[in-house]
Amino acid sequence: MTQPIDEKRDLLIKVAKLYYLEGRSQEEIAQQVHVSRPTVSRLLKASISSGIVQIRIDDISSFGIELAKRIEDRFGIRHVIVAPSSHTLEESKQNVGAAAAIYLESFLENGVLLAIAWGTTLSYVVKNIRHNAYKRVDVIQLLGGIGNKTMDTDANALALTLASAFNGDSYLLQAPFMVKSKVLRDLLMDEPHIQEHFQRLANANVAVVGLGSTRPELSAQFRSGHISMEDAQTLRNEGAVGDICGRYIDIDGHPCETPLMDRIISAKLDDLKRIPTVIGVACGEEKKDIITGALKGKYIDVLITDRSAALAILSEK
Repeated sequence: MTQPIDEKRDLLIKVAKLYYLEGRSQEEIAQQVHVSRPTVSRLLKASISSGIVQIRIDDISSFGIELAKRIEDRFGIRHVIVAPSSHTLEESKQNVGAAAAIYLESFLENGVLLAIAWGTTLSYVVKNIRHNAYKRVDVIQLLGGIGNKTMDTDANALALTLASAFNGDSYLLQAPFMVKSKVLRDLLMDEPHIQEHFQRLANANVAVVGLGSTRPELSAQFRSGHISMEDAQTLRNEGAVGDICGRYIDIDGHPCETPLMDRIISAKLDDLKRIPTVIGVACGEEKKDIITGALKGKYIDVLITDRSAALAILSEK
């Protein structure tokens, strides 16, 4: 007679807990659940293949730990994690995303409100988050949506996926990230549901943000069509090295007030500073200036980056 699916899953969970959490031997488990030792071995393999047991390897090297400590000491930031760099930028983003996911899973407490921005590196963070049946975390957007052009990195999609993984509610900002004029932006900001969103955002306990670039090939705003090549060049001419939640800063962390800022619907930099813990994620040597600006401006409390970015930051005088 075939064992019911629910009973088989319960047995896999029980065996996995005895082996991985309680440190029992396979022989001891076999005696406790009344099966043979080879059967226990097969059940343990099945618990991995079925996703009940998910094995992660903390691959932060001793050199990465040393780089993190040097950045902490130089900039006075609370915590830094330096993940390995890979041969491609996408692989490095995956490494940073996995490291950030592990940190979030251990750091987030039950019942917190987590604010999230958007971007490619953040999408890797969300993809690496494992479902946690014992924790509830609500998720709220920090800025408006960027539309269908880059759906996998959009704040709406990331907030929905993250809230689902943590069994929480998602508070979506039903507005575009950028509109055509300041007048339209001001009208939208007067809408009751948008005002309510930003009032709730003021209660966020933790935020996770990407650190954007003014270089078109690295800019999510450029890829989404919100800024043009000319806009990007103008921003660089004015000293902007990148953005946090769409808000541009220079390498010393000073805000760059450009006409573009009058058209965006997003948390302000001062709003971000009021959130108790802000986690910034970015990787690649090309992001060294925006990471430096975010560190100097004290916009982030935790930095999760990769080795090539860390070395580039520390090489600057």
